[in-house]
Amino acid sequence: MLTFLNRSFRSTKLFKFASNIKENLKIKDNSKTLIYIHIGKCGGVSLVNAINKSPFIQNKFSSVHKIHVRKSPILKNASYVIVVRNPIKRAISAFNWRYKLVVTDKIQKNRFNGEFEILKKYGTLNSLCEQLYLDEKLNSDVSDEFQTIHHLKENISFYLKPLLDKVSPSQLFAVFATETLNEDIASILNVKNELYIHQNSKKTSANKKFLSEKAYRNLKTYLADDYLYLSKLLTINNTSSADKNLLLE
Repeated sequence: MLTFLNRSFRSTKLFKFASNIKENLKIKDNSKTLIYIHIGKCGGVSLVNAINKSPFIQNKFSSVHKIHVRKSPILKNASYVIVVRNPIKRAISAFNWRYKLVVTDKIQKNRFNGEFEILKKYGTLNSLCEQLYLDEKLNSDVSDEFQTIHHLKENISFYLKPLLDKVSPSQLFAVFATETLNEDIASILNVKNELYIHQNSKKTSANKKFLSEKAYRNLKTYLADDYLYLSKLLTINNTSSADKNLLLE
């Protein structure tokens, strides 16, 4: 009997258990295992839904394991599927989503120590990033504040660095990109995406998404490892239809 993501996704108890690092020990290392690395703020929920209903995936794999906000297990025979996004666009999305949940709605105000205070202090990612460097030197205090924000702390390299340094290129089954997720789901999974993408972004004001030249430059410097490992991933496997230059700008 197949053990797919939909079971753990629909059950709160199982979903929480599947997100625990101890679950790594239960993943079978064989060619019928697919590990889905869901990098936060990359449209991962839409991709979960598509994976669940894809006959292609069901025929090829006997189990699918979702990895989110934790390091992926490094296996020798399992396959990996990854969803990525332009690092700066992802950071903007992450900051604004956390601001909504933590400051505006206050439903996660106390989830992570210090996050509420930092989000409220800066208000926008632009304000935070403009202060990341002083005279081209990293401001360690501001960097520490940046790292208190959920999904900014768990950046792209958080997921990709340990994986790409150790797994075989042949184990990378597919790479999806937020920017072309509908097209990627259709071409790789042979199903249609039924969920909306960028819904939260449409409700976010322009000033919340704005980055000055200084903030953009600082953030791109700060996310150097994200760009490094994203570029490495796209060199190894570029099944997404997204323009590589768009992902790395």
